Amino acid sequence: MNGEYLTSTPREMMRPMAGFLTDGRSFYNARAVLDRSTSLCKKLFPAIDERHDRLAAKKKLSPEYNNFIQPTVAANALVQMIMMLRKTFMQDSMPKIKLRRCHPIWQLSIFSDPAYLPFKRKSCVRDLL
Repeated sequence: MNGEYLTSTPREMMRPMAGFLTDGRSFYNARAVLDRSTSLCKKLFPAIDERHDRLAAKKKLSPEYNNFIQPTVAANALVQMIMMLRKTFMQDSMPKIKLRRCHPIWQLSIFSDPAYLPFKRKSCVRDLL
């Protein structure tokens, strides 16, 4: 499985699905230019900001259990990855909504939030250009 799964990924198919041009020489993604509202991103995984602050300050998770967060490389990397994931999720949400309008995830309150509507309009205009 290791030899087949990772080495034979069809790049010609994967590049357009990710929003890149098919020529293989360009790594420009128009969706990455869109400004994602910080308040909007914080509504996805809202507890991660608190974890990030506690990890930086090495504070207790819960006083009754005497449970400290241990700042390890893995913990820092996981928190950073989740913070980047929420930005990526927001920038990729519009093309995914167009593909699967009926998916239950698009019924979440964040996608009807007033802060999401300007982002949605900018994304639609960017797709037309």
